[in-house]
Amino acid sequence: MADKYDKAMAYLLAAETDEDFTERVWDAWRAPYDTDGGALFQHAGTGPDCGCLTSVRRGSFDAETPELTAAIRADERIPKYCADITRDNLPVFAEWQRRIDRELGRS
Repeated sequence: MADKYDKAMAYLLAAETDEDFTERVWDAWRAPYDTDGGALFQHAGTGPDCGCLTSVRRGSFDAETPELTAAIRADERIPKYCADITRDNLPVFAEWQRRIDRELGRS
């Protein structure tokens, strides 16, 4: 059964052009809790210093735990900037969001 991350990927991947895909990603990345596709770009924790996967990867913010922060920063499959997100990256974002859900007890 499809979860919210599968649905977010489906929405983003339904973009007919690269321009439309980029716009959908940008909108979802900017407002991850309020947009279709945004589930992939939720913050990697609940604290004020927690950021999304791209911002944790580039070192601008942390994840909820030092272990998650280190693992995200080490994962070269995660782009450092929203502008670099491609269709091929979306399963990586889903994988990480599911892991964060499990580790933080997030639903």
